[in-house]
Amino acid sequence: MARKVAQAGPWNMTVYTFEMEDADNPLGRLTEQGLAELPFGAVELSSEGMVVGYNDTEPSGAAGLRQSVNGRHFFKDVAPWAGSSMVADEFRKGVESGDLNVVFDCAVPGQTYKVRVHLKVSPILGTFWVFIKRLRRQAA
Repeated sequence: MARKVAQAGPWNMTVYTFEMEDADNPLGRLTEQGLAELPFGAVELSSEGMVVGYNDTEPSGAAGLRQSVNGRHFFKDVAPWAGSSMVADEFRKGVESGDLNVVFDCAVPGQTYKVRVHLKVSPILGTFWVFIKRLRRQAA
């Protein structure tokens, strides 16, 4: 089962770890409400990059009033900034190999913050997860 682990360093980030013996995918068992309550962005993708499930963590004056992105292409329609970046490259490599578990930090064009991106395969379901956490510098 997932457990929460604090991570030291200059970025304020919560890390969730999953035990190797956890054969079930705990994310695959989340309800829509459970997915919406995650403290980070989570997008489940098909191998073609189509959105299967997601939560909306982006700040907005119209929270909850945005159109659903289910069924849309993540890299072309939902997050075009990721389509021509390391995110898309790593996703494609992971889909081709069937093995995807990579974490990296990157800047989002037009934003003043960096994000930590975790790409992970869900081998039982045959889908892929993109986790996105906004990074904030801790005061020195």
